[in-house]
Amino acid sequence: MRLHLVRHGETDINAAGRLQGSTNSLLTPRGHRQAQELAVASLAWNPAAVYSSPLKRARGVAEPIASLTGLAVNEEPRITEMAMGALEGVTVQQMRDDWPELYQGWRRDASSVTMPDGESLGDVQERAMAAFADMDRCHGADDTVIAVTHNFTIRCIVAAIIDLPLANINYMDLALGSRTTVSTGRRGRRLSEYNAVNHLTPANRTGY
Repeated sequence: MRLHLVRHGETDINAAGRLQGSTNSLLTPRGHRQAQELAVASLAWNPAAVYSSPLKRARGVAEPIASLTGLAVNEEPRITEMAMGALEGVTVQQMRDDWPELYQGWRRDASSVTMPDGESLGDVQERAMAAFADMDRCHGADDTVIAVTHNFTIRCIVAAIIDLPLANINYMDLALGSRTTVSTGRRGRRLSEYNAVNHLTPANRTGY
């Protein structure tokens, strides 16, 4: 299976520089343009299936892809974004000011932190990799699959595949509307491409 992990487009919350986690934020006009460009690009990928996080910002990208490719959207809750709990909607500066120990722990070793009333990166990685394994079982070796998902979810999947410690996940940038490609086969799980944005016009390549 060849799996394209697509990050959703720009939203009202990340455009404002706030943490969104499991908040049901909405795509901005630029986010919708990114979704349309992803949908057009997906025709060349010839997907056999489209999966999506249940959050509206992911569905807003998956549905145009499904419409153009003639596929249904399979909702997969295990690829939703990391639940940020009490930090949802706050800025990084507010996190630094109001949760200084949490902020320092996150910068020092992101894997050591569980968000207040939320998840840890380990929680995200465990559920996301279970979803990955189920997709792999459901699809053939030559199938291409698209999964529209989120920043930390994608980074956690990639970290598992390349055996990168979650402590180092903050060194990975991931653009809005980007495509990351992983595959399974005789050589096991492989990372083929990371953070690709060549399907987006320059005006729509924005944001981490």
